[in-house]
Amino acid sequence: MYLDFFGLHRHPFRITPEDDFIYMSQQHSRAYVYMSSAIWSSEGFVVISGEIGSGKTTLLKKTIRNMNADLKLLNVAYTNLESKDLFSLILRKAGLKAEDDSKVGMLFQITEYLEKMAAEGTPVVLTIDEAQNLTRENLEDVRMLAGMESMGGPSMRVILLGQPELKKAVTSIPQLSQRVKLFFHLEGLTPKETAEYIDYRLLVSGHGGNKLFDKDTVQEIHELARGIPRLINKLCDGMMMCAYAEDRPFIDPHDLKNIRKDLLGEDDVPKVKTPETASHKADPVPTLGMSQAPEGFGDMAKTLQRIASALESIDERLAQMSSEGTSPKKEPADNVKSLTPFWKK
Repeated sequence: MYLDFFGLHRHPFRITPEDDFIYMSQQHSRAYVYMSSAIWSSEGFVVISGEIGSGKTTLLKKTIRNMNADLKLLNVAYTNLESKDLFSLILRKAGLKAEDDSKVGMLFQITEYLEKMAAEGTPVVLTIDEAQNLTRENLEDVRMLAGMESMGGPSMRVILLGQPELKKAVTSIPQLSQRVKLFFHLEGLTPKETAEYIDYRLLVSGHGGNKLFDKDTVQEIHELARGIPRLINKLCDGMMMCAYAEDRPFIDPHDLKNIRKDLLGEDDVPKVKTPETASHKADPVPTLGMSQAPEGFGDMAKTLQRIASALESIDERLAQMSSEGTSPKKEPADNVKSLTPFWKK
């Protein structure tokens, strides 16, 4: 809703993965190199872990988009699987129909497929996102597939991505852990990287004016989001919505206090104490006026009132835009500069 207001042609802070928006910090660049090396190494097997929203799926999308056509990609994104579901999904990704729905039958079919691709000189790459959801049996099956040998070495290269518990799950299976060439964990962005990340996404979106987020605001965003890109996006998007709703072309750092609870799920309202014994009879709850409200209630009421006013303002602006026939700008961002690779800095 605020694109035209800020002169943007794309949404700068979506929480869905968009690989053309990815900011390649030093650690993201390393993870990308490791994933790419796994594709072209005959013994490629890497495990990339990271917190929720740290950019794993976005990196995978970028890696897949830059893959050469001379390979076969089997990308598995759904991982709440039962015993034989993984083999069934792999066959489907390979464009094959299971001839036998037993696990042994599908294993033989996958083996024949890998031998055929190896004979043709076509590498097969298995990528599994959200791999922390795989069962131990699924991980054992991945180990078995990665261990299949052809004349040129292993028949399948593997990239596993998941939350921090993935590494623990993999290392709990020594036979699997020994096959992994590289483990890499994505941390949150540093304060400096957070500032560059915000500026980069605004630049790609078409913003060419003065900085919207000052240094102190960026520092607070970094601390609240712990450097996690998805949380940074949520906070920045919320602050830009507040600015748009109040018809001001600048970001007010005080908005963070009002939106952090709603966006990050934080709750500063005092919690109700649990009775010490089940036999204790609670006093009847009185109807509260504002003068009787408990501590913190007044601030919450003000926040709700401000949100309501903001929504009304948005409705009015939408109606005005509709009557005027205005639409978001579509001009390309010709001022987007290439990022300098971290190893050249």
